[in-house]
Amino acid sequence: AIEKGSPVASKAVLALNMWMYANHLLYNGNDICQKMTEADNPSQFDVAGGGLDEFIALWIGSGQTHGSSDGFGLYALTEQADRLFAVETDDSGFIPVEGELSESSVNKQLKLLYQEGAGIFSLPDVCTSSNPDSAKKLWSVSNRMIQQMYIPIIRMLIVSILEKDPVATDLYATAVVPQVAQCRPSIYNRLRQELLQSQVNFERTDFILNDLQQVYSCFGLSCSDIGVVAKSYEGVNIPPCLATQADAPMALYRPTTDVHPIARIDLDVLQIRILTTLGSFSFAKLWYMYGRNSPRQRKSDNDPYYFYSLSGFAVASSRRNAEPYYSAFVSYHNDPNYSDLLIRNTLEGVGKWDSSKSVEQRSAVVTEAGAFLVLYLHLIAQINDAVNNCKGVDEDGEYDLTHPWDEVAALIIGSLEGMEEGGSSDIQDGQMIWGLGTRRGFQFQTLNAEGYAKVNSELEDLLFAGRGELDALRCDMLETTAEKIKRLTLIPLMQSVLKYAIQNEQQSANSGSSDVALGEVFAMAIIPIVQIYDPASASILEANMFVQPGGTLVGDGAQAVANALGSAANSIGISPRQLGSTPQADPNLLYGGSSSPAVRPLLLSSAVSLMSFVFIVL
Repeated sequence: AIEKGSPVASKAVLALNMWMYANHLLYNGNDICQKMTEADNPSQFDVAGGGLDEFIALWIGSGQTHGSSDGFGLYALTEQADRLFAVETDDSGFIPVEGELSESSVNKQLKLLYQEGAGIFSLPDVCTSSNPDSAKKLWSVSNRMIQQMYIPIIRMLIVSILEKDPVATDLYATAVVPQVAQCRPSIYNRLRQELLQSQVNFERTDFILNDLQQVYSCFGLSCSDIGVVAKSYEGVNIPPCLATQADAPMALYRPTTDVHPIARIDLDVLQIRILTTLGSFSFAKLWYMYGRNSPRQRKSDNDPYYFYSLSGFAVASSRRNAEPYYSAFVSYHNDPNYSDLLIRNTLEGVGKWDSSKSVEQRSAVVTEAGAFLVLYLHLIAQINDAVNNCKGVDEDGEYDLTHPWDEVAALIIGSLEGMEEGGSSDIQDGQMIWGLGTRRGFQFQTLNAEGYAKVNSELEDLLFAGRGELDALRCDMLETTAEKIKRLTLIPLMQSVLKYAIQNEQQSANSGSSDVALGEVFAMAIIPIVQIYDPASASILEANMFVQPGGTLVGDGAQAVANALGSAANSIGISPRQLGSTPQADPNLLYGGSSSPAVRPLLLSSAVSLMSFVFIVL
């Protein structure tokens, strides 16, 4: 742009270079603060102001007039973007921003957050083991600042599209779209195709804007944070912003209370997956310890602003509500914080999955353990807690602001499935049990007539039923529904064990493949539960799926694992047929065989071969 003398060159420096460096300053400050907190000798680090002083200087620049859009820094760009939009008033109408000295909400908030962060560094022993909460507080401030930082570049992208300006659209799309990679993968792929990989078709503006609106919440923003454009654009159908509404459906389930912040814990899983895949384990540890996308419920503005975190769920006392599973896991691992220990060790490069293991394996352990060891047990605890809430016991105030059954739905479905029935058709999107069911439904041929997983269809019906039963205080019926849900949520986990039994059959335990790690993690997610109902099958799963140095995985063969899973499912109260099958293995073989057309020829061939052998022997 500079070589061509383009007028957008200066804007490109702001939106691309300076914006990203400002972001870096905040995250680098958090990284240093965390390392200081954990260090035996914190004086070896210089945290200074946690990057906050450098950030605010870079954001505002020199010679900037308060509230003015004249200037050369990010502050001025933010004021320019603000004047192109309308802001929400107290009566829920929208009025344009007026007056050169009327500072934008974004710049006001950034200065207030800077002051909050500076207050942290006014305390003694900041970022040391003597004041460990300071790292958590700095993380909260920094992430709220970054949320505000997204607003001006998103606004400029929207206006550039509405103005049908291809050069400006390309600039701001380059700034915004790569950030969407941390959000919903299917939307990122569409926006990348629409805005970066081909010439922008402005006739598709309404579709593009709708996709942008879908990711506001991923950036910690609402529709009102972005606002509406102040100028009227003739012939452009700007879609209404519905995605961030409190009652927006999750895979058709419409909550009666705002549990979307809880559902967004799946974004932590996705973003930790991205970070660990890139080998950025130190930053993934910050995501794991402090969370980033799921704000904790606050009863007043005086309450501290923190996030729900996978680490918090991994050690929470509320896990005791997940009986009998909780006791089974603790007894099996002989450690109440088994999942937290596994994840922290892997992030730090020690323990079984240390730094000598492949990045792919360590990433797999951290992300799948977070989703299906930590969050799965938290889900079971929430299901049991909802039943107890119905019966009037174990009330701890956690449900003052949300419906208990809506929380169950949020933890099953998550925030990434979209609003339509069946959830997202893109298997990359979902990170929770629902998404896992979608992925396994394709492989094990357990899809319904509408094309999504049968287990999810059943879960959807039970979620609606359970909410009605809880509201009507039909507690016995709710308890029955809850037990059905707990059994159904095991199906995708069992299918996952079988998937990796097939993938890893006769695989060397020394392999660097992520499949090796995934097989063990999914086995860890079900073996303590299987042990309650079918100890013999649990032993078979353990012998075949766990990695032993120098050994061979799945030595008994994938069908032996399938037989163990079928037996365990039957003991738990799940029909083995519900697990589906593949041509390589069938969990229903000992219970009448598979109904899958793809498997029948293989089974028939095996039967014919066996009959021929018997005939020859005789």
